[in-house]
Amino acid sequence: MNLLAAKDICFAYAERHVLNSVNIGAEPGEFIVLMGVNGAGKSTLLDILAGLRPPHSGNVVLAGKDLAAWSAKERSAQISHLPQGTHRDLPFSVEQLVLMGRYASAESWFESDDDHRYAQEAMRRMDCFYLRHRPYGTLSGGEQQRVLLAACIAQHPSILLFDEPSTYLDVHQQLQCFSTIAELARDGALCVAVTHDLNLALAYCTRLLVLHRSHLVVDLPIDKVAGDSKWLQWLSPRLEMTRTPDGRPWVLYR
Repeated sequence: MNLLAAKDICFAYAERHVLNSVNIGAEPGEFIVLMGVNGAGKSTLLDILAGLRPPHSGNVVLAGKDLAAWSAKERSAQISHLPQGTHRDLPFSVEQLVLMGRYASAESWFESDDDHRYAQEAMRRMDCFYLRHRPYGTLSGGEQQRVLLAACIAQHPSILLFDEPSTYLDVHQQLQCFSTIAELARDGALCVAVTHDLNLALAYCTRLLVLHRSHLVVDLPIDKVAGDSKWLQWLSPRLEMTRTPDGRPWVLYR
């Protein structure tokens, strides 16, 4: 049984269909990358998987139970979700914001020692512990992104959904972000990330999904993408598949 499954998901904005009979089954330990051109429906699908937006038809099943039957608190204990856009002027310190990731696990009005431990560990993993006393609104875009990632990690869910998690991050922090998500997957979480960074995804993810014109057109394990490079056509005609000297798949830009 899949931990998370999307079954015949359909969704439209007015007359524009963005998702048409999308089926996905995902297991703990996977790091899935979701790709597609702008407007392909990636963010909409992530919202549906998170339970934030109901599909027009089809359903999402979490641990064998229809996601719509889970309460909001139950869902948030199981699923964390980092959206593409967030408010940048939130009136909280970094530590306060990261601790908000623990709300679904709260047993009283005050944070427990475990809550603080999870929050501090998450801040260290995302290299923002030294910012913990800073007001969130005074941080750079990249620093804020690392704080939001830390809040998702502090939640300690079984499923983590990230919509362009490396947005605003410098090169080193992009690598830190994706390597950390890969570690979470190896530790047993199911991770799904939307990204446009092909080579970053190929370096760290375990499975590739591509949406095109409302359909899921590609579903491949990462170790198969180099041998079946036709999937690049759904993203751009200016891409070419090759391999690094150590044999890993790598995409050239033309």
